[in-house]
Amino acid sequence: MKILRLRFRSLSILCVLGTLTLVLFYLPPSYSPSQFLLSDPDIPLEKSLPIPDTEKGIQASTGPEENGLEKNEQVADPGIKDVSEPGSSPQKQPSPEQAAEPIPGDKTKQIAQPEVEHPLSNANEHDSYVQDYPDYTPPDFVEVLKDRPANAQSQKGMDKQDNKNKRPARLKVSKVSGEKLGSSSMNPEALRNRALSFPSNSSLRIFMAEQDRRLQHLKTECDGILPATGPVSSRGLAPPPGLTGIHNLLVDRTNNIAYCPIYKAASTSWTITLLEMGGYWKKDQRRKNKNLQAYVSQVFPKISNFAGPALTRSMIRFMVVRHPFERLLSCYRDKFEYAKKSFYYTRYGDKMVRTYRKFPEHITSSQLGMMQEQVRAKIRAGVPVNLPGNPFAEPVGPTFSEFVQYVINAKQDDEHWRSYFVHCSPCHMTYQFVLRFEDINREGREFIEYLNRTSQVEMHWENPTQGGSTKEFVCSYYSQLTKETIKKLVKKYEKDFKLFEYKPDRYLECARETHKSEEKLDYDVIED
Repeated sequence: MKILRLRFRSLSILCVLGTLTLVLFYLPPSYSPSQFLLSDPDIPLEKSLPIPDTEKGIQASTGPEENGLEKNEQVADPGIKDVSEPGSSPQKQPSPEQAAEPIPGDKTKQIAQPEVEHPLSNANEHDSYVQDYPDYTPPDFVEVLKDRPANAQSQKGMDKQDNKNKRPARLKVSKVSGEKLGSSSMNPEALRNRALSFPSNSSLRIFMAEQDRRLQHLKTECDGILPATGPVSSRGLAPPPGLTGIHNLLVDRTNNIAYCPIYKAASTSWTITLLEMGGYWKKDQRRKNKNLQAYVSQVFPKISNFAGPALTRSMIRFMVVRHPFERLLSCYRDKFEYAKKSFYYTRYGDKMVRTYRKFPEHITSSQLGMMQEQVRAKIRAGVPVNLPGNPFAEPVGPTFSEFVQYVINAKQDDEHWRSYFVHCSPCHMTYQFVLRFEDINREGREFIEYLNRTSQVEMHWENPTQGGSTKEFVCSYYSQLTKETIKKLVKKYEKDFKLFEYKPDRYLECARETHKSEEKLDYDVIED
């Protein structure tokens, strides 16, 4: 062991010496300080410029040892035209006192006295002729700092980037109950005291009591989940799975609200509601030509996972949950069924079909690749897919069974089917309100009343999925799954079922009606 330590120390010393040798070897050569003094406003100008001989003056064609110019090279003013004719005699040089004043018609320009202060010594940028002739400034000179690219293409790209990063302008927001938005009377403590002033049998107080019960249940379940996942440690290579979703929060610092948007659970509606409350969205106006996610990222910048709990400690934090299986079915019908969305088909859909669809045995792998590309090309072009004999077009897009199998085995979950435990980190950050999608109309109104924003915003629902959620309609999809598949699906969302008090019984009944011969499902994965 001692020999290994000595060898390790020797190797470390050799590494350090080798690094120092490389650093010294690759150091840039030394330069004269005078080459950089013009760009340093803290160094006096007298130290950075040679002092000319004021008694003899400076002739128009002197040697390089006197003014730094090549022999017979003249200093021409770029703004004055050369009007001298060939063969004419050189003009008489003016006295040093007249050197600072430009002489009309003179072919050369004189350098002013060194005691004259450099007019651009404190500027951020200098033109090239200022570096060559630091003491001369034309009388009609106007300094323009070049903080933009010279070519038009770079200018256009810079303007586009500025518009992208520019925060949208706020609209004129009316006062709520005579109070200014973001004032001390609108903070979470003041809002809770206001809500507690309502009668105990009022709908708002009943809503608050139900929220307290849900949060207590959430805390109890989290106490049993966190010891199994381990405490949060900054010494690990990556944060635990339950802490990686805090950056998904939308933080409204003006209204002291933090919202975790869960996709396919009224996330678009609540996002627009927050924009209205902040004054960035007009009522009854749908911005069809604007990418909502890009717009939201400008209004509510992302926060880090570790800074989220401390940053939102004094805010009202809420989330909206939905039955995991209903949300999964809504995601399939909106994004993948019949390949409605070309983006999701090319990103996930064709992989689902290629991996879990049964193809005829006589079709080779290369033929499958060609057939797959045929369907992809038509879906990208937005034209109907009419390819008889192509297994990727019968049907077009993944079936619900293929979609569910892909979700179960996916190594990286998309945000549309990611579990609530991972997406919103409810066990690492305390939420004051957990609304349910199944009763969102009533609970949404009560939550708006709690925030005292009833006169300012009005709940409206965006992106509704057509069809419904009746038992017969849901069973028409979940009856395609075997009980073993549903068992794996329940295991995947086990934490969500426990934390938010959902049960899969309704969906198990659908599978049981179709697959009566299979064994009974073990309910231990969801029992309290």
